[in-house]
Parts: sequence; structure tokens; C-alpha cells
Amino acid sequence: MQRSRFHSFVQHWPASATRDVDAPMLEALLTSWVSTGRRTWPEVALAEEDFLQHLAQRLVPGDVSSWTSEAIPAADLYLACACARGLPAAHAALERHFLSKVARAVTRVRGGGVDAEEVLQQLRQRLLASEGNAEPRIAEYRGTAPLSAWLRAAAVRTALNLQRAEGRRARVEQEVEGAVLGGDVELDYLRRRHHQDFREALAAAVASLSPRERTVLRLHVVEGVNLERIGAMYRAHKSTVSRWVAHARQTLLSRVREQLAERLRLSVGELDSLMLAVGGQLDLSLPGLLRESA
Repeated sequence: MQRSRFHSFVQHWPASATRDVDAPMLEALLTSWVSTGRRTWPEVALAEEDFLQHLAQRLVPGDVSSWTSEAIPAADLYLACACARGLPAAHAALERHFLSKVARAVTRVRGGGVDAEEVLQQLRQRLLASEGNAEPRIAEYRGTAPLSAWLRAAAVRTALNLQRAEGRRARVEQEVEGAVLGGDVELDYLRRRHHQDFREALAAAVASLSPRERTVLRLHVVEGVNLERIGAMYRAHKSTVSRWVAHARQTLLSRVREQLAERLRLSVGELDSLMLAVGGQLDLSLPGLLRESA
């Protein structure tokens, strides 16, 4: 008899995390997410078990009732998972549906003097190529913002690295954040209005992490140390380190959400919109805060 999606999913969680989970509700959500992924990307033949494992390793155990179909970008996670597993059809879909738009975002970084095609080439190499036995970087996408916003943030960060090498970073940094999540007037308004609130909440969330979580994040995010090397430092397998990194990032977002909810007194809908607006800023803001906390 075929195992349920619920059991295929939770086998990648600690046993203690599954005790109070509403199994029928989670089974229905998983079925919906698998269906959404297949319907959105019919040409991408991703194994269901791979997708369920990918989801389980990125959705930290917690209040499953908050995992609505609207809150989790299943189609984006499905494509990212397929790209991480090296499926050519997924790479082609990423190129066709996302990277062409990312190129337009890079060109909006005015005065940067960077070539958009060079940025895209470096982005492809960084996100889709494996380093040793480590997963490609696109596997780090966790669905906390739309994949398009996450890719734009990664592209802008790549452009900044090129500019820094050429001594141009100082005069363009102020323009970067306006280029990352542009396009949606309402989200852009929320991002600008609550930028400082987000920075302060994120700084407090970083400070609340355990010393190991901060160190592992700083090594991986700031210094670019791969998971295998970090594992060697801690005498842990790289998959364990991957879970540490994933858990730390999810903890940051959860604590930022809690602090913004308490500070701003927003409704659930308003808070969801604000987290969508600022979610793409995490990858830009986190490295600086991790350096400060070192």
C-alpha cells in the first residue's frame, strides 16, 4: 500500500515534532502543494518523494494551522527543488519565466556600471552549480518570499559583488533596495514605511539566536563557507548543518514576525502583506547584522 504524503513528509522531522500535528489537515495541504507544483510546471518531472523531503527540510515544525495554501508558495518551492536536483526542464523553466525578469531588475541599479548578462551568468553558476557534495544554492530558497523577489535579491547581491571589486559599491548601495522588490506599489509602500521597523526587529532576532546559530549563519552567509566545511568544524554531517542553517533562518523570520506584530499592532492580513514586502530584504540585511554581532 502506498505510504501517505503525511508520513513521507514527517519522516524528515524529529519524532517529537509530530505529536500534535493535525495529520488529515497536513495531508490535504501536501496533496494541494504537490498538485499545484505539477500543474504549474507540467514539463518538470520531479519525484513526489523528493519534493516532500525538500518541503519538510525547509518548513520548520510549528503551528501547522498557519500553513495555508496561500502562505506557502508551493509552485515556487517545487521549481526550486527541481532545479536543485539538476533537472534540465526545471533549469529551462527558471530561465524562461524568471531570469529574464531578473535581468531587467539589474538594469535598474543605476550608475552601477555592471553588465546584466555577466551578473546573470554568475547568478546561474552560483545558484545552479554544485560545489563538491553540497546542494546548489537555489536549495536555500525557503518560500518566505516569492521566488521572483528572492532571485532579484540574489541578482542585486551578485551585482554588488562585481561593483565592490571595481570600487563602485558606495555610490549605488542606496539605490539597491529600491530595485529589489520593485513593481508592486502597495508592497513598495509597505517596505519603505516599515524599513526601519524591519531592521530593528531583525537585529533583535539575530541577537536572540544561540551562539552556534549565529556563528553557523555568519560562516555560511557572510564568509561563504560551504556546508561540508562547517560540518567538519562541528564534527557534524553537512545535512545536519543544512538543517541548522534552515532552522536559524526560519527562527529569524518567525521572531521578526512576532516583533512586528507586537510593535505595529497590525491585523493578520496586514502582517502577511508586510512580511511579503520585506521578506526579500532578509538576504540583503542579514550579512551586515551578522558581521556586527560577530
